[in-house]
Amino acid sequence: MQKKFKLVMVLALVCFAAAPALAADTKFGAEVFGAFNSYSMSDVNDGIDQLNQNDGTNFDDVSSGLTGGINARMWANQNWMFSAGWEPLFLETKTDTPANGKINLDGNSFQVTGGYFFPSHSNGRYGIGAGLGYYSISGEASGVVSGGSTTDITGSTVGFHVMGMGEWTVSPGFAITAASGYRIAKISDTKFDDQSQSPELETDYSGFMGRVGLSFYLPTSSKQ
Repeated sequence: MQKKFKLVMVLALVCFAAAPALAADTKFGAEVFGAFNSYSMSDVNDGIDQLNQNDGTNFDDVSSGLTGGINARMWANQNWMFSAGWEPLFLETKTDTPANGKINLDGNSFQVTGGYFFPSHSNGRYGIGAGLGYYSISGEASGVVSGGSTTDITGSTVGFHVMGMGEWTVSPGFAITAASGYRIAKISDTKFDDQSQSPELETDYSGFMGRVGLSFYLPTSSKQ
């Protein structure tokens, strides 16, 4: 899986290295964003339902969460924008019956995205984008769900996403951003204490992704 992670990072470097050749008015910047994500998690939630039924726990299903992230952004010209960034994923559910327990499926996502923005003569730009992401779990199960001990939950995969995108310039070098779309990111071999499960447990981060953020750009000599 490290090879897949390296592939995503290489694609990011290629995009950022090649884009200056596309236009003389390349513009670099950064973005911070807040996000709401939904997650499929059918295998996980089936397991939670079984725990609740058989062991009397009261875990809630894991299906959505709030998060945030950061991106490096580059406008190659008026129409093409490339980004590469990091988004943590937060998923956790707890029980206090018949004893305390926790299932944590927090993860990390490193994404690269290319977007095409339609020509615009206003401060607003609108476009469509797609990209790849490397997804990894850094979670744990503890308490009643793991016999009183702590079990590490790990796994990784490469996924992809598509989204609609928007950016509204507020002042030179500063803009409001937004995006919404769908991601496919299924970790088919979820491991407990580095051991694969039989049958395999799928941790599925696929679902809706919605973002609102702020972008900041370095000064350029060309007008965007």
